[in-house]
Amino acid sequence: MTDLTIGQAQRMTAPAPFALLTSIDKDGKTNIMAVSWWTYLSNHPAKIGACLSNKGYSGGNIRESGEFALCIVDKTLKEAALGCGKCSGRSTDKAAELGIALTDAKTIAPKVVAASKVVFECKLSGMTAVGDHTFFIADVAAVYGDESKKQLYAYDGYGRLGTATEG
Repeated sequence: MTDLTIGQAQRMTAPAPFALLTSIDKDGKTNIMAVSWWTYLSNHPAKIGACLSNKGYSGGNIRESGEFALCIVDKTLKEAALGCGKCSGRSTDKAAELGIALTDAKTIAPKVVAASKVVFECKLSGMTAVGDHTFFIADVAAVYGDESKKQLYAYDGYGRLGTATEG
């Protein structure tokens, strides 16, 4: 066996389940970010965790509003979803610029991605600092979806997105 960097290990353990995370800023605007560092934490009560960089815009939005949505998006958003990881919501309205349709959430203020296989509406219940990231722990306030959609996975450390069969 050969020693690896963490980046090499991430590429080798692909695919990772990919999502678009939506949050709301202080002006009421929904931001979208690409994320694959998320996980289920508990079934009863339902809890989700997401790990976000401390440099990112979305983490501050979540800290302020206490809410976010985790949207497992359909393959039709493949290019737009990849684009969400290449620009900052501080200066870009990603939904408008990348053509991502948003719709009202059921229980939280941030809008959700319309073309989603599964949507988890989340209310922040805790945070843990983990180096250059923060792990956000959330109660799932609502979960709904569309089984006909094909979810995306991140390959090659976010180098590309594809369905499980396109790996």
